[in-house]
Formats: sequence, structure tokens, C-alpha cells
Amino acid sequence: MMQTDISTNTVLCLHCQHISSAHMKTCLTCGEPLHQRKVDSYNRTLYLTLAAIVFYLPSNYFTIMKTQTLTTYEDNTIIQGIFYFFQHGEFFVGTVIFMASVFIPMVKLVILMFLLYSIKTNSTWKLRDKNKLFATIHTIGRWSMLDIFVMGLMISMVHFEGLAMVTLGWASLSFAIMVVLTMFATQSFDTRLLWDTKLK
Repeated sequence: MMQTDISTNTVLCLHCQHISSAHMKTCLTCGEPLHQRKVDSYNRTLYLTLAAIVFYLPSNYFTIMKTQTLTTYEDNTIIQGIFYFFQHGEFFVGTVIFMASVFIPMVKLVILMFLLYSIKTNSTWKLRDKNKLFATIHTIGRWSMLDIFVMGLMISMVHFEGLAMVTLGWASLSFAIMVVLTMFATQSFDTRLLWDTKLK
């Protein structure tokens, strides 16, 4: 039978990795509060993820970039902005924007919802692979602010190359909020909840 910290009545400090008895409230090594599981991890991650999805949709649907040239004025969504750069031969910039602003955020949200669904349904299918999935988005999460940086870089490059005058639309705020919510959702998720299903 698999043993966990709950079955052995122990608790791991997430800050210094010291193992203590479950009845301890603070870590004897670093003084941080001890919890066998992150407090209300499932609900906090669920609500933050759902909120991120709510902001993800308008950030891709509404205007995020306003482009003005000598002869034209356009309001563009993220996808339209990507096509704009492709049309002007800026394939690298367009690809980076697609990956950072559309594909990666969507993947992170889908994986978080999948992991939450697995916990809700007490699924024990491929637990190691689920851990690897979370490790992947956790690693990506360290670069989450790259999404915001890319938007600024995009405007700077367009101005520098004289392609057009570009300003951000209000959907950029929705996008930034989505990025922050996704970061918080990832931080609040406790992978040990996946393994607790083997004890149920």
C-alpha cells in the first residue's frame, strides 16, 4: 500500500523541505507555517483558473492593438495583429506573439482544468504524467510575464521599423489580468492532491 504524509502522520515544509510531525504548526528549521496540504488548494485553484478563462476570452476577442499608418487605421485583435506581422514579413515576431499570447496561456488553462477534473473524479490514471504536466506549466509560469513583455516589444519594433503607429487597446488589460490570475492559480495548486486519490 502506498504511504503518504497523511498516512504516516508527517508534514513536509514546502520552504526548506524539512519533514516534521503532523501535529507541529510551524517548521522547527525555518519557522514557516506547516500544512499537509496547501490551504483550500482545490477551490482557490479552480476559482482562479475560471476567472483566468473569463479574462482570456475577451483578451482574444476584443481590440488589443490599434494600428495607424499614413493611409489606414485598424483595430486588431491578437490574432489579427499576428497576421499583420506575417503580412509585413515579421514572421519571428508574429510567431513569438502567437506562442506567448495565445497558445501557451491556453495550454496552461487546459492543463489546470484537466488536473482539477482528475482530482474531482478521484482519477488515478497516469499520476506521474500528471505531475510532469504540472511541472511543465509551473516552469512556463516563471516566464509568464514574458507575455506582457512581448506586447511592449511588439510596439517598440513596429515603431522602430516605421511600419506603423501602434497603441494597445483595452483588451490588453484583460490579457494582463489573465496572466496574473494564471500565475496565482499555478502557485495555489497542490500536486499532492492528485496522489491523495490513491488513498480514497
